[in-house]
Amino acid sequence: MPIGFEPSPLPTIGIEEEFQLCDLESGDLVPKADEIMASAGPELRKHLSYDLLLTLIEANTKISESVEEGIEDLVDKRRQVQALAELSACTLGMTGTHPYADPHQQRFVSTPDYQWVREQLGYVAQRNITFGLHVHIGVDDAERAVYVANRMRLWIGPLIALAANSPYLDGVDTGWDAARVYAFGAFPRAGIPPKLRSYEEFAAQMDALIAASAITKPRQIWWNVRVHPEYGTVEFRACDVQISVPRTAAIVALVQALVVAYGDAHRAGKPEPYLPGAYLEDLRWKGMRFGLSADVIDAETSEVVSMPALVERMVEVAWPAATKLGTTGYLDIVSEILQLGNGAAAQRAALAEEGGDLRKLQHRLLREAVEKGIRQPGLDSLG
Repeated sequence: MPIGFEPSPLPTIGIEEEFQLCDLESGDLVPKADEIMASAGPELRKHLSYDLLLTLIEANTKISESVEEGIEDLVDKRRQVQALAELSACTLGMTGTHPYADPHQQRFVSTPDYQWVREQLGYVAQRNITFGLHVHIGVDDAERAVYVANRMRLWIGPLIALAANSPYLDGVDTGWDAARVYAFGAFPRAGIPPKLRSYEEFAAQMDALIAASAITKPRQIWWNVRVHPEYGTVEFRACDVQISVPRTAAIVALVQALVVAYGDAHRAGKPEPYLPGAYLEDLRWKGMRFGLSADVIDAETSEVVSMPALVERMVEVAWPAATKLGTTGYLDIVSEILQLGNGAAAQRAALAEEGGDLRKLQHRLLREAVEKGIRQPGLDSLG
């Protein structure tokens, strides 16, 4: 049966954030997702999701028509979930990885969907202690969504670098800025998607994978950017979760503006540029490994440029659409991130201040999540 695409007339926004559930005293991950789900009221419960492990909770915003509306709802969801977490003697962590959690101690969500993932992936699933930020943008046509997703592949590496917030994993500095993307990349059907020629081809591939029992539904395709038929969106999935509300707003606004810009290009009949796969893979790799500190190949122009220069070109591409949307103020925050560094740089500086003690760092990050990400999440400072 063909998989239908439910179009979104407007470039609406949906934001998903995955949070660590951490013990108030030790900072360790604790399997409290069931408790939080059980204590959530009916309305909030509609916007909470499990995600594989019981030490994680996902909060989803309502469908919003503007970045401002989406971020306001995001902050409200953070506050509500934090209140529930505290009732269960835990608190929310907002970095892409927990710095020292033991994969062997993780417990899986008991729903059929996640038990299927566990059985399929085994240890790879158990060690997936990762926490991401996913952004859905509404698209009004299935073929346009495929075109947009194809073109968004260019920006997977730069957006990973900009949002990188996970240098620590398994109790060590991995040397990577975005170890979360590496860890999750061990999943099948993750990473850079193939270029698709049409929505029909996408639907045929989904049908074939379901027939082969490789997946049970399209959402088990975990590409860094993907068409989401049920929601009528293009979903960007490559970014680490952020403590900082301004950084989150900048990422959301940038993704929305890029989707709108490429939607306009599709309406104007502009052909897709050829994006060499080797260049896209190198961009993604360097975004994960070196963050903003690398020379890369612009896959559209074949020029060798610095990663910050490519981020600046990404903003230039998005700027006309952001002007139309009224979101250029959020895009200005990207320049501040380039000056101050990504979250991985901030974590490494904080660890040095904490004498190299990862447990002290985790406690600091948890305090910052409450103070800067929940209680006083102003948009006037990157925090």
